[in-house]
Amino acid sequence: MGSRYLVRASVMLAVLCGWPLAATATVDTPSAAQTEWAQWVRQQVQQLPASRAIHARQEQWLAESRGDDQPLYNPNLNLTYEDSAEVTKTVGLSQTLDWSGKARASRDVSALRLVLAELRGQKARADLLAQSLQALIGWDAAQARLQAAREQEQQLTELAALIRRRQQAGDVGQVDASLTLLSVGRAQQSLAEAEALATGAQTRLREVMALSSPAHPVPDYDVTLGAAVTDSSDARLQANYDLQLAEQQLALAEQGVTLADKQRNADPSLGLYVGKEGDDNLWGVDLSLPLKFFNTDKPAYQQALADSDARRALLEKTRNDIRARLDGARDNLVQQQRRWQRWQQLTQPSLDTNGALLKRVWQQGELTTQNYLLALNQSLDTRLAGIALREAVQRAWIDWLQQSAQLDEWLNQLAN
Repeated sequence: MGSRYLVRASVMLAVLCGWPLAATATVDTPSAAQTEWAQWVRQQVQQLPASRAIHARQEQWLAESRGDDQPLYNPNLNLTYEDSAEVTKTVGLSQTLDWSGKARASRDVSALRLVLAELRGQKARADLLAQSLQALIGWDAAQARLQAAREQEQQLTELAALIRRRQQAGDVGQVDASLTLLSVGRAQQSLAEAEALATGAQTRLREVMALSSPAHPVPDYDVTLGAAVTDSSDARLQANYDLQLAEQQLALAEQGVTLADKQRNADPSLGLYVGKEGDDNLWGVDLSLPLKFFNTDKPAYQQALADSDARRALLEKTRNDIRARLDGARDNLVQQQRRWQRWQQLTQPSLDTNGALLKRVWQQGELTTQNYLLALNQSLDTRLAGIALREAVQRAWIDWLQQSAQLDEWLNQLAN
């Protein structure tokens, strides 16, 4: 009896520690896998309608910014005609002079808005790439879960048919047959849940990447991610797109204060005209200066000051928020890496042979049907846990790259 329980314990341990994940990529060399996959992802994302919309939106931002770079004042053409004792006709040109430097301040605003438009486009493309990669990871994990559930359901269905034949031959009892049928029913529910998750992942992939299934599977974690994260959160803080946008928006608000201050100054207009008064030629100079008695533009200046103060406070909040997100993303990635590596160490042996061994021990009577079914269910749970860990570490890696503004650079390195 002691040897039987020893065999049973050995089989259970092998089952729990040895089931590998379903293969997601079969390649000759890791570099070929990651390069081919990265090239396909980059090309597919660039062809998306969302990517074209980002490009069009960026062009709109750039056009709006270039509009601020135009001269403030256009010259005026003046024509006069006066019919009195003598007919007077004149033609002249007048130009408002930018003595306060409003055009220069406006050009500085335009330059900042151009930088802001470029940053917005870069962030939008990085977000789209992150969404695409997360959708691919979700689809890959859902397919792995579906494959595991299908294999479990098929294995239990075959076991139920075998037990039914053995029951007719008198080798097993009614209890074993009932337990097996209950396990088949549970497998059907698990399969239905896996199918629903796979459908949801496929729907998400269609929404983000306009694909029903990817042309290339996600490479293994060890191939694409490496073993550790070397950059600290503080080292990657300044590269974050949200922080750069907040800094540019503050610079734009401060320049807006300068421009609003200059708008409070009145600019004179200088005109020159020539003409005839009767038979005599005439010419003249006209100088006009607006008197800001009623509309001093002070409210606009105060509004610009308030906006600058708000942007400065918002920048500090954004810096704190991003530092927290970076720390969280990095810590989560390190933890997920550690758990994934530990899981791999515990489940290194393949369960293909262990499954056959488990079945053989059960057929030899060294393992009861109840414990055999329990081992099969625990094997599935272990396999699903591995799939979840692999998905979690991949999502954590993409999140870290997105928060630290390294996602596009990383993908380009793989592709090249």
